[in-house]
Amino acid sequence: MIISRKACLRIALPAALAVAAALCTAPGLRAQSETVVGSGSLGRADLNWQQRFLGILPLVKPNPKDPVMVTVDGHPITAGEITDYAHTERQMINATSTEETKAVFKDATENLINRQLLIDEAARRKIEIPDAEVAERAREFKVAGGDTPALPGAAPDPQLMAAVRGSMMIEKMFDDEFRARQVRPTPAQIKQYYDEHHDLFVKDPGEVRISHLAVKLPDNSTDAQKAAAHEKILKLYKEAQHTKDFAALAKANSEDSQSAAKGGDLGYFHPGQLPPVVEKAVFATPVGHLTEIFESNLGYSFIEVTARRGESFATLKEVQPKIAMVILDYNEDAVVKKTLEQLERKAKIDFHKPPGGGPQS
Repeated sequence: MIISRKACLRIALPAALAVAAALCTAPGLRAQSETVVGSGSLGRADLNWQQRFLGILPLVKPNPKDPVMVTVDGHPITAGEITDYAHTERQMINATSTEETKAVFKDATENLINRQLLIDEAARRKIEIPDAEVAERAREFKVAGGDTPALPGAAPDPQLMAAVRGSMMIEKMFDDEFRARQVRPTPAQIKQYYDEHHDLFVKDPGEVRISHLAVKLPDNSTDAQKAAAHEKILKLYKEAQHTKDFAALAKANSEDSQSAAKGGDLGYFHPGQLPPVVEKAVFATPVGHLTEIFESNLGYSFIEVTARRGESFATLKEVQPKIAMVILDYNEDAVVKKTLEQLERKAKIDFHKPPGGGPQS
């Protein structure tokens, strides 16, 4: 398995851009979702289309003993190719659990099916890439996790050349599609998103004022006592979601004697003054809204954010390139997904019974 240097750079980029990472999880901007093979999807893992279809190349040498798992319009995809692809994808997304590993293998199968569909479509459109350009791109690839070219020298391996050619055909095909569909966001669209999601662009969170409602647990509490306290906090939480007077509810029901008399008010806090889990929740909660229920050694509680002060926000000029990048990625992924939906409806995709349970990690 090899992975391109360009793909590595794209993987590292979101971690360096906090705002872009936030945008990727914002409603309406998630390009990847939980889907199944055969639905024109881009898979389960949080990878963009370039990483899926251009960056990872399954270079498994032909082996008659390698069982064919899927055929796509007659093109075989073997267990070895799926396993090879999945191992690299697992490293890219840092999958560690058994559940994540199983999901990666399903995702790898889907990605290889879709890659073949796209290569076939590019060929039908008579997209050709000169040999010299393919050889130049092939030298940019490296062994996954390494720092040296996979196959140095003036003449890259023929199998690598074929795989890189396929990626370049897909890339050229979508370059044409993106130009035709005008996927690049306009300044007006970027500003609209900035205005509608202003809370994503906090530079300094300032201070937050919070009130809480607590249900305490006795020392060495029994399972029955914990269950009763949990049932009570859930009931109060539902009431708090519908009341317009959180202070009255806390004053009447909170078991925190120090704050109950004040309607649960705890005052203002700035970053670093609260436990990390609580801090993360309250600074992410809008004024007038509730956090989730917290459990501690004292019992159960939830918090209402009642006010903020001292916040500062990044200007549109500061975050415009990051917003544009995320919207562009989303728009491109949408075009790729639509293309795959159309191709899958016409394709003949046959799954074969995996010998001995199929490829394993």
